[in-house]
Amino acid sequence: MTLPSGQHSAAPSMPDFDSPYFAAIDLGSNSFHMLVVRLNGDKIDIIDREKEMVQIARGMQANGTLDADAEQRALECLTRFSERIRTIPNAQVRAVGTKALRAAKNAKKFLRRAEEALGTSVQIISGYEEARLVYTGLSNTVTNDDHQRLVIDIGGGSTEFVIGKSYDAIMLESLPLGCVTYSESFRLRDDTLTAASMKRAYLAACNELEAIRKNYLRKGWDIAYGTSGTMRAIAELVAERDGGAVITKESLEAVIQQVIKDGGVNNDAITKLRQDVLPGGLAVLQAIFDELKLSTIHVANATLKEGLVYDTIGRFSDHDSRVATIAQLKQRYEIDDDQAQRVSKTALSLWQQLDAPDLPGVSRTKILRWAAELHEIGLSISHTGFHHHGYYILRHSDLAGFGRYEQYILANLVRSHRKKLSLIRFDELDKHAVAAFVPLLLCLRLSVKLHRHREDIEELPSLSIKDKKIVLTFNQDWLDAHPLTQSGLEQEISSLKNIGLELQVKGVQ
Repeated sequence: MTLPSGQHSAAPSMPDFDSPYFAAIDLGSNSFHMLVVRLNGDKIDIIDREKEMVQIARGMQANGTLDADAEQRALECLTRFSERIRTIPNAQVRAVGTKALRAAKNAKKFLRRAEEALGTSVQIISGYEEARLVYTGLSNTVTNDDHQRLVIDIGGGSTEFVIGKSYDAIMLESLPLGCVTYSESFRLRDDTLTAASMKRAYLAACNELEAIRKNYLRKGWDIAYGTSGTMRAIAELVAERDGGAVITKESLEAVIQQVIKDGGVNNDAITKLRQDVLPGGLAVLQAIFDELKLSTIHVANATLKEGLVYDTIGRFSDHDSRVATIAQLKQRYEIDDDQAQRVSKTALSLWQQLDAPDLPGVSRTKILRWAAELHEIGLSISHTGFHHHGYYILRHSDLAGFGRYEQYILANLVRSHRKKLSLIRFDELDKHAVAAFVPLLLCLRLSVKLHRHREDIEELPSLSIKDKKIVLTFNQDWLDAHPLTQSGLEQEISSLKNIGLELQVKGVQ
């Protein structure tokens, strides 16, 4: 693995790391993966990798919750993984959950236990973000040329589809097509695997693919890649015909007929757990070949975890994908960048004066900066309730580089930067997270008040907080010259009381 060159490189402006080691952990619907790498100049050396077929998607109950057995398998696996990563700085470890955890109704409760077992935070990512990371992994591990690529990643609970060129993803989609869920839903196991059940699974997959087929065929591609363990296992089944590096339509159809005849997958080179869920993957892949008019898929080794490593390294340099996302949002919603920078500068100045609790899994300085830069994102929709529109945009958009929890924090900062306050809004935060969130919100709200005139402030106030008493200190002459701002701050005293804070505004000579 080599760091990418050119404008997408993680190498320029690379800081000194506390450790040369990075780790990526993928809590997939079928398998949990761990990848440990070491930075070696402009190369990334793979030091260790581990995979366990936890199959949490098989533990999804009819009521939408994970059953106790699936949770226990997952926690035992993460406890084993924790031994390997405990000496790597937390900032250099990224753990993400995908489709099954996106869907599970008890995911929040499970995540608390998962983070305790693993020893680091776990972010649930959207299907869009999952697709982006898959493409990041592939684009950094295959030869980059002028070819437009289609990348397909069949997981346990979803399948990601990306069209991209070089390091850039152009189209990204995630559909609920998974080898585990399809094997379970259509009973593609043991004596219930028949030509009829495979046909039902195939037709269901075709129906899902209708949502993207036309747009993807219109965009087109020069070469198709398949990633994930399902693709590699199917490549193993067709190895005698295709050599193991590609999957052809003819070979896939022949293997499916053999699997139907045998009543399941029978290949000693594939583990029993993988054999059990592979029929669902075969049905999904057959539908993909037909709906997207494919003849050959090239099988690649890089997947989400490799993408996660590159993305994490990028966060330490000048290639944090989230920065590009913020810039795109500012441009799309025509945000006044001068005002955004004023509010951001003041909010960060206030923030640096405070000693506040950590917010696990979130860079507090970065999230405050981005919230300040985006606090007026809803103005293009409404001039009165724009903070609510801003919340909706940030909460429900696909934001490249952001996990769902980060989006939740960002969206709530923007929603709560003005008007009434209530802790009820922050229902997904536990007491510790609320204690870490409130100082960020305080700095953003005060900064917005101070820049009501949309002008720079030469002398910023000082801010201190002890227990829940906040003291904001100005030069008295400045305060006397800005009575409207002073009135706004007095109104803020009442607002902050709703979240248990006491604000005092002082002027000194």
